Amino acid sequence: MTGLGLSESKVQVDPLIACFRCGVCCTEYQVNLSLTEGQRIADRLGLAWGEFLNRYVDKNWPGIKNFLLRKRNGACVFLERMEGSKVTRCRIHAFRPSSCMDWVPSLYRRECQGGLAKYWGLAVSPPGQLKGSTENVREFCDLLESLVTCNPQDLN
Repeated sequence: MTGLGLSESKVQVDPLIACFRCGVCCTEYQVNLSLTEGQRIADRLGLAWGEFLNRYVDKNWPGIKNFLLRKRNGACVFLERMEGSKVTRCRIHAFRPSSCMDWVPSLYRRECQGGLAKYWGLAVSPPGQLKGSTENVREFCDLLESLVTCNPQDLN
């Protein structure tokens, strides 16, 4: 980051970035899953189907072939904020529903920009540059690098 001012940095980052696990998308949306996906998750959690329905499915949704995951504390029931951290963890990441797998993070997504602002004090300029204090940009870029090079099992 040579030549950057001490008070504010502007760093070009690929708009299609790795998910930085802010959890904003998991709080703004309620996950829809098919019957097959629900049964697969229940099996992976070692739960009987009825127990899975009672613990994790929104009872207000009238679905029989598809369901909505329940929210807890304003977020997906499977989302956990890592204590003392800006990142979250999905307890079912390895076998999450297709709607979660299909989510593509981007600096141009409103949800990702919200997470950048809320947890990192950063903004994104129209050409896709991260804007914020040098320290915040550096810390965020370090996180991105660690997420790209980490072992996928670290996410479970």
